Amino acid sequence: MKKMLLLIAFVCSLISGYSQSQRFILFEEFTNASCPPCAAQNPAFDALLNANSTKCTSIKFHTNWPGVDPMNAQNPADAAARVGYYGVTGVPDAFMDGVPQAGPNYTGAPANVTQALIDAEYLIPSPINVSLQHTISAGQDSVYSTMLVKCTQNFTGTLVAHNIIIEKWIHFNSAPGGNGEKDFYNVMKKMLPTSAGTAIPATMASGDYVLIEGSWKFGTVYDKTQIAAVGFVQEKNTKAVFQAGNSATTPLVMPYSTDLQVMAVNNVLAVTCKNKITPVVDIRNNGNNPVTSMTIKYYVNNGAVSTFHWNGNLPSLKHVNVTLPDYGFDILPQNTLTVYTTNPNNTTDQYPKNDTIHYTIKAAPVTTNIVTLTIHTDNAPQETTWDVKSSTGTVVASGGPYTQSNQFITQNITLPQADCYTFTIYDSGNNGLCCVNGSGAYQIACGSTVIKQGGTFGSSESSEFWMEAPTSAGPANTISPFNVFPNPFDGSAKVSFYLTKTGNVTINLFSALGQLVSASELGNLASGQHEATIDGQKLAAGMYILQLNTGTAVYSRKVSVIH
Repeated sequence: MKKMLLLIAFVCSLISGYSQSQRFILFEEFTNASCPPCAAQNPAFDALLNANSTKCTSIKFHTNWPGVDPMNAQNPADAAARVGYYGVTGVPDAFMDGVPQAGPNYTGAPANVTQALIDAEYLIPSPINVSLQHTISAGQDSVYSTMLVKCTQNFTGTLVAHNIIIEKWIHFNSAPGGNGEKDFYNVMKKMLPTSAGTAIPATMASGDYVLIEGSWKFGTVYDKTQIAAVGFVQEKNTKAVFQAGNSATTPLVMPYSTDLQVMAVNNVLAVTCKNKITPVVDIRNNGNNPVTSMTIKYYVNNGAVSTFHWNGNLPSLKHVNVTLPDYGFDILPQNTLTVYTTNPNNTTDQYPKNDTIHYTIKAAPVTTNIVTLTIHTDNAPQETTWDVKSSTGTVVASGGPYTQSNQFITQNITLPQADCYTFTIYDSGNNGLCCVNGSGAYQIACGSTVIKQGGTFGSSESSEFWMEAPTSAGPANTISPFNVFPNPFDGSAKVSFYLTKTGNVTINLFSALGQLVSASELGNLASGQHEATIDGQKLAAGMYILQLNTGTAVYSRKVSVIH
């Protein structure tokens, strides 16, 4: 009754659209190789599933209780996550489309599943289609699984797509556990990308789709020819499964013939000091036809649109990384890079919803001449190194590799001069500090200002920050420090400073790229307090570096022009 009410509620939320899809049922069973009731019920349950292979599929999650089970030991985390999601407390326990199958034996027993239950579930339509393709790598050491979720009737819901690698049949000559079972089917090997799955947009219309790519480098596999994938779409909160599918080795048939998707922007830091970028754009051909030409357009904030014409050969479901020409812009506290494609094969993209990507670029934080790096090493500390580079690429500080795992390491880094610096942390294992080899993390900060923190990355991760000159050009006890007011400014600003002795003073203003945009020769000034005016009326809005040269020292401060 509960399942029927959930389905009625969901169907009532559907808006008229395309016809609904034929349901393909998902069974999830929790089992164990040392569980006597599992051995008693699994043969009949597996035979029933096999007899209905055109109506349903299954995934077997092996638990770590009540006894030994090598299939659980190979991936206990994903199995435990699924156990926790359903609140499983005993095995065997079977769920049909997310609902436990209660019956006269006990709640969730596979023996409760009947042909009549399968037939009734099969008649309930779905607003979604699910199809999958899997391929084994040329080196026979990895599997790639691509899952297509297509909406066939408008819907709104909190849905999650799960792309799961299975081994369809595992046979042991001797029973691996204590219940005598030797044959196991559709055993879960890996949930991609994690047990959390992939969120689907909350609202989808007829014709919308999501394409999910995943891969798994083989762990323990008994027979590579038995590797495949099962995918399904589940309502996260109610746990109701609305559609499932088995993978095939034949190529997916995509919804549209001509369809490009902008996947990601690379080579652009999310936090930067610089107002020039060289984007590298990851574009995937989601159409069935090869793409031989396209136009890529991009701009920052409300700046001029740059155009790049690409020619080549991009087959269906393949990626290309396109390096776009440099783009200069006036950096603001927060900036938006917009990239989109047009004219694939000199025609119209049939699904324009995924043609555009927006990438946020924030202005770098400001620090003093001392920043603090804290690293919590993972279980592979020898893989971790880091460095800090100046704007010219000179390494001013570095560290690692480390020898102690699961340790906190704190280091103060003294910066030599005012500049734009880049901090980069590296992992030679290409898996970051978290969470393949434990739960490591890092943070680089200046006081309460966090420059960058994290732990989940691949081979490296970078961030930039400004180090400004000291706030005073005079003695520490002077009441008039080197200052710019107002800042940000519109029109003009006052620069005040104190000289401890006579000097030939110059005030220069540089763009964030280091280009001189204005220079003021103040001449030979006596010791004491002074004030000058900088004019920003003819300057474009953005961030600049104001440099004060007193004849004996050079000080810098970041300033912003707004209009």
